[in-house]
Amino acid sequence: MSEKNEYHFGVSNELIWSSHILMGLFFIYVGYEVIMKQKIGVPVALTLVVLGALAGLYHAHLWYNSARHKS
Repeated sequence: MSEKNEYHFGVSNELIWSSHILMGLFFIYVGYEVIMKQKIGVPVALTLVVLGALAGLYHAHLWYNSARHKS
């Protein structure tokens, strides 16, 4: 059995893994700033809002596709 080098919709595994690593580092940074009682600033807050919205929409899309293919 050959290993598939793509995630859903033809996106490469490396791109997905890299984005997850970068988001993890970003969340570590934000968490550290909050722990140290620093304000995170508008650009970081906007980034959190955008990442949260994208994650929610993407997972809703996957859920919708999964439910549609089961029936």
